Amino acid sequence: MTVVRQSRAWTQAELADKAGVSQGYVSKIESGQLELEGEQLAQLAEVLEVPGELLAVREPSLGANVSCVHHRRRRSKLTALATKRIEGLTHLISLTATRLIEELPHRPEIGLPELPVGAVAPPEAARRVRALLGVGDAPIDDLIRLVEQLGVAVIRRDLGTDAQDGVSLNLPERRPIIVVNTALPGDRQRLSVAHELGHLVLHGWQVATGEEAVEQEAFEFAGELIAPSAAIRQDLSHLTTRDFGRLLDLKVTWGMSIAALIQQASRLGLIDDQSHRTLRIRLNQLGWAKVEPGAVAEERPQLITRVVDAHLDSLGRTPDKVASTALMLPDPFARHYLMDRTDTEPNHQEGTGSELG
Repeated sequence: MTVVRQSRAWTQAELADKAGVSQGYVSKIESGQLELEGEQLAQLAEVLEVPGELLAVREPSLGANVSCVHHRRRRSKLTALATKRIEGLTHLISLTATRLIEELPHRPEIGLPELPVGAVAPPEAARRVRALLGVGDAPIDDLIRLVEQLGVAVIRRDLGTDAQDGVSLNLPERRPIIVVNTALPGDRQRLSVAHELGHLVLHGWQVATGEEAVEQEAFEFAGELIAPSAAIRQDLSHLTTRDFGRLLDLKVTWGMSIAALIQQASRLGLIDDQSHRTLRIRLNQLGWAKVEPGAVAEERPQLITRVVDAHLDSLGRTPDKVASTALMLPDPFARHYLMDRTDTEPNHQEGTGSELG
């Protein structure tokens, strides 16, 4: 129940007030001191606007006190409550994706390389992933499609803040997932997906999240995955403020923002610290620090769409049955997972748990 409450950004006291119970009662349920069943289960499920079956799920990972969700944050900091909301939502999406996929008779295999934590440098890990996917050093046209070939479920979701670019989660007996914020331009979505894939490949779920060293490793992985040094080194050598036209061309070719390309040049040692600062200042003077020219197309995840289609078409299940499998109510399930289908009619009412699952 904890992650469901957190996904709504409610405190224990707020849930208790809405449900007409004491905070101590909520606390005892969440700590496992009391069983949630019968009328109490139905009452709290109604308040939280989720199926009772979701609140009855008992998994150690759902009640984890230590976060195992990797965050791709912007410089601005999220509040503790907002962080917990996104972590709760990520856990629920992980549970939904796992249940939907594991119910299929023919499931996509998980093909993430198994690298001992800390044993392989991030750029080398990215090169191994490129080799595994058979893309060599060429630009990747659709990064999400390749990531999903590894069995990772990618979900685009409005996270309700521009301070959070993406999150990822990879727990034992769960499907690895990446959630990317839809409130981002295409190039930032690509970088976030690559960054989160770096966490999934490099960092076990026991690794503390948010640590600077961990984030830098994920950035190194992402830079090498999107724009491998062997292919881009010459183009990024000796950059000056006269090279923004060239950087714009490289952005279109590699699907990587100008700001990230400058950072990649610095990371590869192709420009010194002073040149890096000068280029960043010029980027800001041009007004490109927030909005760059040269749009990169948004990419659309397909794995979960195909999974839902398989439930509906191949297995002949009703939308309500698939929603039940996903541990979601029919309306929020339809809004999040059936929007591209023409043979379903999602009900667009407000206040029906649209952020859950």
